[in-house]
Amino acid sequence: MGIDIGGTNVVLAAADAKRHVVAERVIPTRAVDGPDGVLDRIAREVERLLTELPGRSRLAGIGVGVPGLVSSTQGLSRISPNLGWRDVNVAEYFHRRFGVPTWIDNDVRVATLGEHVFGAGRGLRNFICVTLGTGVGAGIVLDGQLYVGVTESAGEIGHLTVEKEGLPCGCGNRGCLEQYASGRAIARRAQERLREGVRSSLWTLVDGAVDRVTAKHVAAAFAQGDDLAREVLTEAAEYLAIGLAGAIHLFNPERIIVGGGVSLAGEPFLELVRQAVGRRVWEVPLSAVSIVRAELGDRSGVMGAAALALRRLSGAV
Repeated sequence: MGIDIGGTNVVLAAADAKRHVVAERVIPTRAVDGPDGVLDRIAREVERLLTELPGRSRLAGIGVGVPGLVSSTQGLSRISPNLGWRDVNVAEYFHRRFGVPTWIDNDVRVATLGEHVFGAGRGLRNFICVTLGTGVGAGIVLDGQLYVGVTESAGEIGHLTVEKEGLPCGCGNRGCLEQYASGRAIARRAQERLREGVRSSLWTLVDGAVDRVTAKHVAAAFAQGDDLAREVLTEAAEYLAIGLAGAIHLFNPERIIVGGGVSLAGEPFLELVRQAVGRRVWEVPLSAVSIVRAELGDRSGVMGAAALALRRLSGAV
């Protein structure tokens, strides 16, 4: 069973030993109910889902993706601001409830595993999966293995400094990439330009309510050829390229996979990113790396959670 816990929804998927997904479900997270309420609701949904599977089906293990900092060895969600959790033993809860081994990891690394097993990272040994959503995160695969770092904090690309005296970030730093290339940052920048009186189809998309503009609106306007949307996404692409160029020079990957809500802007946005990266990366590592969109879309997390359990059950690291 794969479980992807998000700030808004929880996605569940049952997969068999051949990596075929046999059932999926989406339920609201309702983080206001606290960790016990959220985990109990998920467990009850797992129980319902299991009753719909063929009679001889047996739950063998559970993989869980959780936003924020985790301790995978302890099964802990250490700090999850989006959920309001601190030191919640997710693995122990599901193990006690279902009597099967349970593993957890950070949601971005789990999504990276999903792309590695089922998506754009299949067959690759060195790649980086970047998610552009409310924040910016990354999963790193080196020599075929997920790299987590000493404190399991590796991949926090969103908190690389791209402006030394830049915008304040929730992490306490200033000028973090997340403040310039995330979905939230794109929406904020578009709103700022609209308040300056710039003409744009975005006015129509939100019926003149500037505060309602989201990154999805900007992506939609960009697809329609809107000049302001292109300006905002070009700026975001330039900042993202700073972070990606650093990652390419540091890790020399063969592919960078871009997922998350901002990736919905599609191939034209990725082309802006490629061009900006091309201006910042040495010719040799640049010639070896491709920048592509995530294949699994918003299913990468739950597919990765299922893959996490399948790998651990099979003895793979």
